[in-house]
Amino acid sequence: MPLDEATRKLAISLERELRRLLERERARADRGEQVRYDSVSRMATWETRRGDVIGRWYGDVIARYVVRDRLLRWAWAGRSSISTMTHAELVSREGQSRGVPQLAMSVVGDLDEDDARTLARLAVVVAKGEGVELRRTEEEITFIGLFDSPRPREGEAPDPSRYSVPPPPAARRSAPPLPLPGEARSSPPARRTTPPPVHRSLPPIREIYEPRSARSKTPPPERKIREPARSLFLPVATAVLGAFAKAVPGYQQALFVLTVDRASPSPTEKRRLVVLLAANDASGSLRAVDPSHEVVDAAARLVEADQNDGNGPWRKLSARITPKPDGGATLNVDVI
Repeated sequence: MPLDEATRKLAISLERELRRLLERERARADRGEQVRYDSVSRMATWETRRGDVIGRWYGDVIARYVVRDRLLRWAWAGRSSISTMTHAELVSREGQSRGVPQLAMSVVGDLDEDDARTLARLAVVVAKGEGVELRRTEEEITFIGLFDSPRPREGEAPDPSRYSVPPPPAARRSAPPLPLPGEARSSPPARRTTPPPVHRSLPPIREIYEPRSARSKTPPPERKIREPARSLFLPVATAVLGAFAKAVPGYQQALFVLTVDRASPSPTEKRRLVVLLAANDASGSLRAVDPSHEVVDAAARLVEADQNDGNGPWRKLSARITPKPDGGATLNVDVI
């Protein structure tokens, strides 16, 4: 797998930064300067040929390239999801955010050494690094990114769990304007002659059953759990927004929860998905919404597509929805 089109486009857009990084590396080499890296303290020291210290950086292993197998493995692969975030994980998040699969997948195969170097340098530029240091053995090359902080600074990492979703087609045509700050909210259309009781029981949660494909395999346990890619989640989000716009016009906030029961004794048994929709209406009352067939079908397709995309076996996905004036919404997504 040589560098794909998405990677090349990103490299072109960051051509100036890549050129500066290469020029700094060549200038240090021409002056005979060296970078000494201590793997224990993770400090990289920049020295002159006489041993005088010019500067220091924090070194973070970004990737390792196996020469014989032509494989580049990103350093975040196999780490616990609750570990402190590293610059390598920032590269993965940027890859997801920018739509560059080769920065987001754990292993990139069939790369020659030049392509591996290019991909590693691009990763360091994306993570706002100062340079790349190589450590070579007969079997592999280790790419160490040089950074001015031990961890990504707050605000550098994109928020992969926040998606901005355009309004569904119906909402674009007929979404009522939201009141300005200080204006009184209009009451939602009356659908009953008597006020609802103070305490109402929620309607039953809809359950669906999806046959497990005979060819599907249980994801390996070492796969990292992350939020689904925006392109995969967008169809579900659009269907959910349409359901809320139809059932609870003028809602203030909403919640979408998708639970996957993965405790199936055998691959031939059905996998159960549970969909829950709830919203605060214009008066502030909590209302449950029955998921439509469109929402249920979109949720099932999301689970299948996300698994094929290489994501780990998450159990529950929740999206907190805040509507926008144009009929769209901002969704904060979390998976466990």
